[in-house]
Amino acid sequence: MLLGGGLRLAALADKSLWMDEAFSVRAAQYPLPALWELLARIDHHPPLYYALLHGWMALFGDGEAAARSFSALAATLAIPLFYGAARRLAGPKVALVAGLTLAVAPFHVRYAQEARMYALLLLAAAGALYATVAMLCERSEPARRPPLRLWLGLVVAQSAAMWSHNAAAVLLPLALNGGVGVPWFMGRARPAWQTLPGLRRPGFGRRWLAAQAMALLLWAPWAGSFLHQAQVVDREFWVQAPGAKGVYFLFRLFAVGDLPEWTGPGAVGVGLLLALAALGAWRWRQQADRLWLLLSLAMVPPLVELAVSLRRPIFHPPSLIWASLPLYLLAAVGWWALLEGRLPARMPRPASRRLAALAGATLALLWALGLYGYFARFEKEPWDLAAATVAAKAQPGDLVLFNAPWSQLPFDYYLPDRTLPLDRHGVPAELFTWDRVAPRMSEAALPALDALVEGRSQVWLVYAHTWYTDPDGLIPQALARRFEQVEHTTAGPIQVHRYHTPAAAPPAAAVTP
Repeated sequence: MLLGGGLRLAALADKSLWMDEAFSVRAAQYPLPALWELLARIDHHPPLYYALLHGWMALFGDGEAAARSFSALAATLAIPLFYGAARRLAGPKVALVAGLTLAVAPFHVRYAQEARMYALLLLAAAGALYATVAMLCERSEPARRPPLRLWLGLVVAQSAAMWSHNAAAVLLPLALNGGVGVPWFMGRARPAWQTLPGLRRPGFGRRWLAAQAMALLLWAPWAGSFLHQAQVVDREFWVQAPGAKGVYFLFRLFAVGDLPEWTGPGAVGVGLLLALAALGAWRWRQQADRLWLLLSLAMVPPLVELAVSLRRPIFHPPSLIWASLPLYLLAAVGWWALLEGRLPARMPRPASRRLAALAGATLALLWALGLYGYFARFEKEPWDLAAATVAAKAQPGDLVLFNAPWSQLPFDYYLPDRTLPLDRHGVPAELFTWDRVAPRMSEAALPALDALVEGRSQVWLVYAHTWYTDPDGLIPQALARRFEQVEHTTAGPIQVHRYHTPAAAPPAAAVTP
């Protein structure tokens, strides 16, 4: 836990807040009643993370490190919960390997340093996993119920996950009920399906359904907003169709995180992680309930997102962050089986141990490279640089246009109006006036753009996320017809254009007869 916490807290303020993080900070500054209305109208996420961040920033401020430290804390607390669940299912040695994997996995370190809800989602899902496993592994007298705190822990953790991310509101109940319900039902006819004592406890099914109903009841106040947001996403969403490359990218993130785009090491990491997980599944082939629980938690979330993406792409790796936990546990089971020589095919134990050492060393090297890739090479959107570019030459009252209205949020974070009063406008829509994250520029919006720039002597265009918001380049084309571009600066994926009105042509020389 100390190692994981240290990695998650390291260099928290070194990277600029990007657009989504700036929205988190801005939303968390709203009073709580207004926050609910804002999110229900324009965001695609529930309010729990923002409400907790609201209280956190009231205590620690809204700087980069302060805003991100809440996520770092949540992600760190998920490690002992995951270790506790793994210890009950697989024993302390395997649990240590699984917990270490979570602690150093570059993917988890990255999202522990995001001022977004993914670390909170991971913590809530780890809590639900721990409570579920603790109940299933409870070895007290069969007539005695598991401690009430475990049932309450499951209800609170599951509902917290549902209040943290809309995808988890559907996927976590599906995965949990599939992972627990199938072995419970199958075990009634085939006792071999139930090796976990909790499943055989009288009344378990009834109490499990009651816990699920309570979690749903706690989430119910958000149900109307969830349906509205789902309808908005169904009409239009920025996520691209995943395809085979998107699925590979998910597992590459789970395995090696932000490793530079080298095909070889990334593929090796994915192959090793999946091979060890497959070996772990084979090792638990006689323990159907344990295996089914982990497979359901690992496979249901990505499969459902892939299925929904056939209609409207929603496949988004950060929303699946908690599906990595069962994969890491299965991989730890497989690695330990390799270390002990318990393999499907005969292999001398010394050779098996050498193979385990090679696999472990390779993964450790890839994790180190992935961490280096994140801390030293991975850049978030450098909005601090974009804001500084404008601040260096802008005059009070200059017009600044944002083709992606939400990009005004990180710009304002680094260059607030009190520092330099500028006339800031989103194109084709103002910030927070649409129910879509980033409305697309169209020919119909050009007259409004012309009206905005009429009579201006200096105009700035902060141009980002163009593949979605202005794929045809309509905004710079329209500005080029009226102004002369005098500066073009690039800061990562952000372009900053400065325009002046063309200098008046000198009067023609008088012609004397």
